Amino acid sequence: MTRIVIPRAAGSNGCAPVKSQRLAGIFLALISAVFFAVSNTLAGVAYQGGSNPFTLSATRFILPAVMLFFVLVLSGRTVVLARRPAVVAAFLGLVSVIYTFALLMAIELLPVTIAILIFYLFPILTAFILAAFGSGRLTAKMLVSTFIVFFGLGLALAVQFKELNPVGMLAGLVSAFGFAIVCSVSNRLMYDQDSRLVTLYLSVAATVTMIAVSCFSDSVQFPITVAGWTGFRFSNVLYACAIIGFYRSIAMVGAGAATFFLNLEPIVVIGAGYVFLNQMVSSWQMAGVAIVVGALIYYSQPQRGEKLSVSSDALV
Repeated sequence: MTRIVIPRAAGSNGCAPVKSQRLAGIFLALISAVFFAVSNTLAGVAYQGGSNPFTLSATRFILPAVMLFFVLVLSGRTVVLARRPAVVAAFLGLVSVIYTFALLMAIELLPVTIAILIFYLFPILTAFILAAFGSGRLTAKMLVSTFIVFFGLGLALAVQFKELNPVGMLAGLVSAFGFAIVCSVSNRLMYDQDSRLVTLYLSVAATVTMIAVSCFSDSVQFPITVAGWTGFRFSNVLYACAIIGFYRSIAMVGAGAATFFLNLEPIVVIGAGYVFLNQMVSSWQMAGVAIVVGALIYYSQPQRGEKLSVSSDALV
């Protein structure tokens, strides 16, 4: 009887991608983190110009869908997924809408730093989900790095725990768990599918869902100032590039590594606030930044004895 071996995503089964692919995937994840951070910073400009979080979230997946459609068509790639992967990708789009709403609710009900810190539980949640379903394994290096990063983020964000809204705490956990589910499922789905095609279906499903919700909501508010529209447009452009790059990095290094390196995002936000908004950064925050950066560098180094593997999508 012939034994059938089901492949897993690169970097998710204890095997590391080849060195060049690993470095490229890490670089792509880090660039995506920077784009996510700048996108969220520009979102604040859009809010000051008259828009709101609901409107920005409702439009964020439109541009990725349009960009990926034309990229795939112009490159001669198919834009049709098989039924099962298409359904799974559409499901991921729906979950993306849920965790986005949950995160916005957490930010509304909690101090922003607390909401962000809770949301950034998603890297370790992703690692646990992958391990639970046999798509990855929890290593001492991963656990130590993750908890060091979480501690560093607590310092860098200057988190202060006072009386916290329990609904906001629950919303933050839902957002973290929802994003972890999207990353974990994408980890397997993008191994034997073009990550761009999967991201296209995810974006379309999220866009359709948000449009449907918007029809029954009176919360849609577009910017009314030039600066607001500038922030709104560039926030969406950078988010589109970030989401495409992030899911591409999952195909290259696996969800565990890709989500871990997104921890750079809040650090970039702190730096952008210092440079562009003249926000003060305390010595404790600087120590937190140093801890996070050090943990990222430590985790980026391949372990001895790791086997090499290559994701087929990464070679497309």
